[in-house]
Amino acid sequence: MKLSLAAAFATALPLALGASTVNLRVARDATVSYNGIMCSYDTVPCNAIPFGLQNKVTTFRGNRDFSRVLLGFDLPTNKPTKCVLRIPKPVDNNGPSAPSFAVTVSNTDNVWDEASVCGYNKKIDGTVVGSVNVTAPQETGSVDVTAACANATNYKISLFVDTAFPLLAFNSLQSGSKDVFTLDYSF
Repeated sequence: MKLSLAAAFATALPLALGASTVNLRVARDATVSYNGIMCSYDTVPCNAIPFGLQNKVTTFRGNRDFSRVLLGFDLPTNKPTKCVLRIPKPVDNNGPSAPSFAVTVSNTDNVWDEASVCGYNKKIDGTVVGSVNVTAPQETGSVDVTAACANATNYKISLFVDTAFPLLAFNSLQSGSKDVFTLDYSF
């Protein structure tokens, strides 16, 4: 079994968070659209278009629109004692001026590829593992996802991040920003 460089490095060199906690950057991320809206001059359903290599990932749930952030992490081989998803500050918040939003995180399967994942080829199902209310759009949040990490397959986990409203956009790996989704992995 081959581990990613990030997972191998995280296992070998715990970072400044403590002797038994490492901070892992997301290894793969994408926006997955599940809706009936047509894109590309009304010729292609939006849920057939992959949005995995964009500079932002977005989540939104409306009447007809439904987009989820899909995250993939490569984990160390050590059995986790605690796993916390760190939610970065949104780069766009297209909702009302009320300074809060709620995020729900679900565990899902690892059967996806960042470059081709879309609503047609990624199952919508997942098991809710936690949620958080963030009190201001400029703040960050965290969700305990220990159950997802403990049940990882081949040292990988995939998580859906959802919000009901407003539409939220976050930096993706492709943005080059250091402010992306991360995981504090304790063992």
